Amino acid sequence: MRFVPVHSLDDIYWYSFNDEPIATGSPYITPRLSDPAFLLPDESPDALWHLFVHTWRGIEHYTSTSGLEWKHEHLVFLRASSPFIYKEGSVYYMLFETHSRLSRSKGESSDSSRIMLSSSSDLALWSQPRKILDSADVPHSSWRGGRQMVSRPQLIQWEGRYRLYFGAGEAVMYDSRERTAASLMVAESYYIEGPYDIAVAPVMSPDPDGKYMNLAAGSVRIIPCSDAIAAVCCTRFYDAVARRSRSVMLLSHSADGFSFDEPEIMQTTPDTGWASGYITSCDLRYKENEETWYCYYSADGYPDSRLPIRRESLGLLLGRKR
Repeated sequence: MRFVPVHSLDDIYWYSFNDEPIATGSPYITPRLSDPAFLLPDESPDALWHLFVHTWRGIEHYTSTSGLEWKHEHLVFLRASSPFIYKEGSVYYMLFETHSRLSRSKGESSDSSRIMLSSSSDLALWSQPRKILDSADVPHSSWRGGRQMVSRPQLIQWEGRYRLYFGAGEAVMYDSRERTAASLMVAESYYIEGPYDIAVAPVMSPDPDGKYMNLAAGSVRIIPCSDAIAAVCCTRFYDAVARRSRSVMLLSHSADGFSFDEPEIMQTTPDTGWASGYITSCDLRYKENEETWYCYYSADGYPDSRLPIRRESLGLLLGRKR
């Protein structure tokens, strides 16, 4: 992927491709699709679109010829979540998180989590995962006395080092009980496998006096550009009008990747429908031959106590210059 200048994200008109979720097969088999990570055809080894998401089973792999209708390929990793794909040369790296409460080795705390790394040359066969970060070693991995958690890892190269961004801590919404990352942390290394030097202070964290991040930083997607770093944040905030917690998708820029400027609203949640609860995560890439940004996101409906399972699906935003 060729990096584009950060101003290519300025003055963008974002619109939903469809009012309904994108087609990913039977919703009864996968009632919750979360944390999309995708590759454009010119980034893949077979000129197809590739999508990785997590479900109640683990990380699933999908392919598409159009980016609109997806075919399920296989389960990649059982009991794993929040995939991210990083390409270097002809090698693809997948970063993801695992939780001890789901898969615990002897002596591990039931309240810990880890960031894992695996590699592939074809996006089908993946190497044995190795741990590159443990929540026990991360400051701010516990939010307000809660479980030690690291989540939603992503990797970029910046100024000669690998930079690992990840969520830290677990914020629980006071009304819906939905969970998300409290803060965004960063760590750096000269080697992709680590060891990583973890920054002491969070890059982003809840601001009680802020307007759109007063409950949690939420899921943050980092976008390396040719001259700066951009971030799309699916934050949590208290909506005084609706009197409930809500989410919003915010876009902000940074010269160094540590301090971000005042964000602008990219997308809000509707009052009704399949995405009326929270925008839970996103991934976006620029398709140069169409001069269009593709942003796949996961979202759910507002909690309904009558339903045994909350549906979470994938939507698609397209962004073009005004």
